[in-house]
Amino acid sequence: MSATTAMPAKKLEILKLAFERFYDGGFHATGIDSVMAESGISKRTLYKYFPSKEDLIEAVLDYYGEGIADAYFAPALAADSDPRAQILACFDSRRVMLEADRRGCLGVRASQEYAGKHEGIAARGERLGYYVEQRFIEMCARFGAADPSALGKQIAVLFQGALVMAQVCRNSDPFASATLAVGTLLDNAARAGRA
Repeated sequence: MSATTAMPAKKLEILKLAFERFYDGGFHATGIDSVMAESGISKRTLYKYFPSKEDLIEAVLDYYGEGIADAYFAPALAADSDPRAQILACFDSRRVMLEADRRGCLGVRASQEYAGKHEGIAARGERLGYYVEQRFIEMCARFGAADPSALGKQIAVLFQGALVMAQVCRNSDPFASATLAVGTLLDNAARAGRA
């Protein structure tokens, strides 16, 4: 069971609302009044569940992190049993998501906005990046790479780099380039494994 399913309904409502507002406007630029605007939820109720804005942001990042596995990896793993195809499908899955919602990665935003300013928030952003990296390492191990850690880290850099560039360029074209590069890395790893 995820942490959100055991959460009181009002707390989850605040969390989902804050998630959308912070995702749209950024963490620093979005104040608590903006988060609560038009919600009908009092500040007293908000502070009952989240004693500070930083506590709310940490909860939002935890909530976002729970959804990453379902959003990026579950569809790719379910679509094909071949590890190479699964890795490439992760790039396609994220590209499609970005085309539907161009807000990018909330974990990257948190790392950027809170580096050196709030350890708990910045650490959550970093953990999301490491989670993505670890999933690629696991897939590279199933792929049979001689060094799944090195290959998985390279793929994660291409994945995160494509995401950032897609945000900057405001289109998903960087994912096409990253996918080609990942295909080359996988082909080279497969050849090295046969040698």
